[in-house]
Amino acid sequence: QLMVNPFSGALIDRIGYDMPMMVGLCIMFLSTAIFACGRSYGLLFFARSLQGVGSAFADTSGLAMIADRFTEENERSKALGIALAFISFGCLVAPPFGGALYQFAGKEVPFLILAFVSLMDGFMLLLVMKPLKTQIKESQIAKPPSVPIWKLFMDPYIAVCSGALMMSNVALAFLEPTISLWMEDNLTTENWKIGMIWL
Repeated sequence: QLMVNPFSGALIDRIGYDMPMMVGLCIMFLSTAIFACGRSYGLLFFARSLQGVGSAFADTSGLAMIADRFTEENERSKALGIALAFISFGCLVAPPFGGALYQFAGKEVPFLILAFVSLMDGFMLLLVMKPLKTQIKESQIAKPPSVPIWKLFMDPYIAVCSGALMMSNVALAFLEPTISLWMEDNLTTENWKIGMIWL
Protein backbone atom coordinates (compact mmCIF):
# COMPACT_ATOMS: atom_id res chain seq x y z
CA GLN A 1 0.00 0.00 0.00
CA LEU A 2 2.88 2.34 0.84
CA MET A 3 4.43 1.85 -2.60
CA VAL A 4 1.18 1.92 -4.59
CA ASN A 5 -0.51 4.93 -2.95
CA PRO A 6 1.48 7.62 -4.85
CA PHE A 7 0.80 5.88 -8.18
CA SER A 8 -2.89 5.37 -7.41
CA GLY A 9 -3.22 9.07 -6.59
CA ALA A 10 -1.65 10.05 -9.93
CA LEU A 11 -3.89 7.60 -11.80
CA ILE A 12 -7.03 8.91 -10.08
CA ASP A 13 -6.01 12.44 -10.99
CA ARG A 14 -5.87 11.43 -14.67
CA ILE A 15 -8.88 9.14 -15.15
CA GLY A 16 -11.16 9.91 -12.19
CA TYR A 17 -12.05 7.90 -9.10
CA ASP A 18 -14.83 5.54 -10.26
CA MET A 19 -12.78 2.92 -12.11
CA PRO A 20 -9.85 2.88 -9.63
CA MET A 21 -12.33 2.38 -6.79
CA MET A 22 -13.95 -0.53 -8.62
CA VAL A 23 -10.52 -2.03 -9.32
CA GLY A 24 -9.61 -1.62 -5.64
CA LEU A 25 -12.79 -3.34 -4.46
CA CYS A 26 -12.27 -6.23 -6.91
CA ILE A 27 -8.69 -6.69 -5.71
CA MET A 28 -9.82 -6.61 -2.07
CA PHE A 29 -12.51 -9.19 -2.83
CA LEU A 30 -9.88 -11.44 -4.41
CA SER A 31 -7.39 -10.96 -1.56
CA THR A 32 -9.92 -11.76 1.19
CA ALA A 33 -11.05 -14.84 -0.73
CA ILE A 34 -7.41 -15.98 -0.90
CA PHE A 35 -7.08 -15.34 2.85
CA ALA A 36 -10.06 -17.64 3.42
CA CYS A 37 -8.60 -20.47 1.33
CA GLY A 38 -4.86 -19.93 1.87
CA ARG A 39 -2.81 -22.32 3.98
CA SER A 40 0.83 -21.61 3.10
CA TYR A 41 2.90 -18.63 4.24
CA GLY A 42 3.64 -17.61 0.66
CA LEU A 43 -0.03 -17.54 -0.32
CA LEU A 44 -0.99 -15.53 2.77
CA PHE A 45 1.87 -13.09 2.12
CA PHE A 46 0.65 -12.68 -1.45
CA ALA A 47 -2.92 -12.09 -0.23
CA ARG A 48 -1.75 -9.43 2.23
CA SER A 49 0.27 -7.67 -0.47
CA LEU A 50 -2.73 -7.81 -2.80
CA GLN A 51 -4.93 -6.38 -0.06
CA GLY A 52 -2.54 -3.43 0.28
CA VAL A 53 -2.79 -2.71 -3.46
CA GLY A 54 -6.59 -2.88 -3.36
CA SER A 55 -6.74 -0.68 -0.29
CA ALA A 56 -4.48 1.91 -1.93
CA PHE A 57 -6.91 2.25 -4.83
CA ALA A 58 -10.14 2.05 -2.83
CA ASP A 59 -9.14 4.37 0.04
CA THR A 60 -7.63 7.07 -2.15
CA SER A 61 -10.56 6.91 -4.59
CA GLY A 62 -13.05 7.21 -1.74
CA LEU A 63 -11.44 10.36 -0.40
CA ALA A 64 -11.20 11.77 -3.94
CA MET A 65 -14.90 11.06 -4.48
CA ILE A 66 -15.83 12.97 -1.33
CA ALA A 67 -13.62 15.91 -2.32
CA ASP A 68 -15.22 15.99 -5.78
CA ARG A 69 -18.87 15.57 -4.76
CA PHE A 70 -18.80 18.04 -1.86
CA THR A 71 -17.46 21.32 -3.20
CA GLU A 72 -18.46 23.53 -0.25
CA GLU A 73 -15.77 23.54 2.44
CA ASN A 74 -18.20 22.97 5.34
CA GLU A 75 -19.94 20.07 3.57
CA ARG A 76 -16.63 18.55 2.56
CA SER A 77 -15.30 18.73 6.13
CA LYS A 78 -18.43 17.02 7.47
CA ALA A 79 -18.32 14.32 4.78
CA LEU A 80 -14.63 13.62 5.40
CA GLY A 81 -15.28 13.52 9.15
CA ILE A 82 -18.05 10.94 8.66
CA ALA A 83 -15.86 8.84 6.34
CA LEU A 84 -12.94 8.87 8.79
CA ALA A 85 -15.31 8.08 11.67
CA PHE A 86 -16.43 4.94 9.84
CA ILE A 87 -12.80 4.00 9.20
CA SER A 88 -12.21 4.26 12.96
CA PHE A 89 -15.41 2.31 13.61
CA GLY A 90 -14.17 -0.48 11.34
CA CYS A 91 -10.80 -0.57 13.11
CA LEU A 92 -12.64 -0.74 16.45
CA VAL A 93 -15.17 -3.43 15.59
CA ALA A 94 -13.09 -5.67 13.31
CA PRO A 95 -10.73 -7.27 15.89
CA PRO A 96 -13.42 -8.53 18.33
CA PHE A 97 -15.69 -9.46 15.41
CA GLY A 98 -12.90 -11.36 13.66
CA GLY A 99 -11.63 -12.96 16.88
CA ALA A 100 -15.07 -14.26 17.86
CA LEU A 101 -15.81 -15.59 14.37
CA TYR A 102 -12.37 -17.21 14.16
CA GLN A 103 -12.89 -19.03 17.47
CA PHE A 104 -16.50 -20.12 17.01
CA ALA A 105 -16.88 -20.45 13.23
CA GLY A 106 -13.37 -21.11 11.92
CA LYS A 107 -10.70 -19.24 9.97
CA GLU A 108 -12.58 -19.04 6.68
CA VAL A 109 -15.81 -17.37 7.85
CA PRO A 110 -14.49 -13.85 8.73
CA PHE A 111 -12.74 -13.56 5.37
CA LEU A 112 -15.71 -14.89 3.41
CA ILE A 113 -17.91 -12.27 5.09
CA LEU A 114 -15.39 -9.54 4.18
CA ALA A 115 -15.26 -10.82 0.59
CA PHE A 116 -19.06 -10.65 0.45
CA VAL A 117 -19.02 -7.08 1.83
CA SER A 118 -16.47 -6.03 -0.83
CA LEU A 119 -18.68 -7.60 -3.51
CA MET A 120 -21.77 -5.75 -2.25
CA ASP A 121 -19.79 -2.51 -2.08
CA GLY A 122 -18.82 -3.00 -5.73
CA PHE A 123 -22.46 -3.48 -6.75
CA MET A 124 -23.44 -0.35 -4.83
CA LEU A 125 -20.67 1.58 -6.60
CA LEU A 126 -22.15 0.53 -9.96
CA LEU A 127 -25.33 2.39 -8.99
CA VAL A 128 -23.58 5.72 -8.39
CA MET A 129 -20.55 5.68 -10.70
CA LYS A 130 -20.58 7.75 -13.87
CA PRO A 131 -21.11 6.03 -17.27
CA LEU A 132 -17.89 4.92 -18.97
CA LYS A 133 -18.37 7.36 -21.87
CA THR A 134 -18.61 10.27 -19.43
CA GLN A 135 -15.45 9.12 -17.64
CA ILE A 136 -13.54 8.89 -20.95
CA LYS A 137 -14.66 12.39 -21.97
CA GLU A 138 -13.68 13.84 -18.60
CA SER A 139 -10.27 12.16 -18.72
CA GLN A 140 -9.61 13.77 -22.12
CA ILE A 141 -10.30 17.29 -20.86
CA ALA A 142 -7.08 19.28 -20.47
CA LYS A 143 -6.16 19.73 -16.83
CA PRO A 144 -3.60 21.99 -15.19
CA PRO A 145 -0.26 20.25 -14.52
CA SER A 146 -0.21 18.42 -11.21
CA VAL A 147 2.20 19.36 -8.44
CA PRO A 148 5.03 16.80 -7.92
CA ILE A 149 4.71 14.84 -4.70
CA TRP A 150 8.08 16.04 -3.37
CA LYS A 151 6.85 19.63 -3.63
CA LEU A 152 3.75 18.73 -1.64
CA PHE A 153 5.92 17.34 1.15
CA MET A 154 7.76 20.66 1.26
CA ASP A 155 4.52 22.34 2.35
CA PRO A 156 4.72 22.63 6.18
CA TYR A 157 1.00 21.88 6.69
CA ILE A 158 1.16 18.71 4.60
CA ALA A 159 4.40 17.66 6.32
CA VAL A 160 2.84 18.09 9.78
CA CYS A 161 -0.33 16.20 8.79
CA SER A 162 1.74 13.39 7.23
CA GLY A 163 3.88 13.11 10.35
CA ALA A 164 0.84 13.02 12.64
CA LEU A 165 -0.84 10.31 10.54
CA MET A 166 2.37 8.29 10.43
CA MET A 167 2.87 8.39 14.20
CA SER A 168 -0.75 7.47 14.93
CA ASN A 169 -0.37 4.39 12.73
CA VAL A 170 3.09 3.43 14.01
CA ALA A 171 1.67 2.66 17.46
CA LEU A 172 -0.93 0.31 15.99
CA ALA A 173 1.66 -1.26 13.69
CA PHE A 174 3.83 -2.16 16.72
CA LEU A 175 0.87 -3.56 18.66
CA GLU A 176 -0.71 -5.68 15.92
CA PRO A 177 2.02 -8.34 15.60
CA THR A 178 3.00 -8.36 19.29
CA ILE A 179 -0.01 -7.95 21.61
CA SER A 180 -1.82 -11.07 20.34
CA LEU A 181 1.24 -13.30 20.76
CA TRP A 182 1.99 -11.86 24.20
CA MET A 183 -1.59 -12.48 25.36
CA GLU A 184 -1.49 -16.06 24.06
CA ASP A 185 1.72 -16.70 26.02
CA ASN A 186 0.81 -14.90 29.25
CA LEU A 187 -2.94 -14.33 29.63
CA THR A 188 -5.35 -16.29 27.45
CA THR A 189 -5.58 -18.36 24.29
CA GLU A 190 -9.23 -17.56 23.59
CA ASN A 191 -9.39 -15.65 20.31
CA TRP A 192 -12.51 -13.64 21.16
CA LYS A 193 -10.82 -12.25 24.28
CA ILE A 194 -7.73 -11.32 22.28
CA GLY A 195 -9.98 -9.51 19.81
CA MET A 196 -11.81 -7.67 22.59
CA ILE A 197 -8.57 -6.08 23.84
CA TRP A 198 -8.70 -3.73 20.82
CA LEU A 199 -11.86 -2.13 22.17
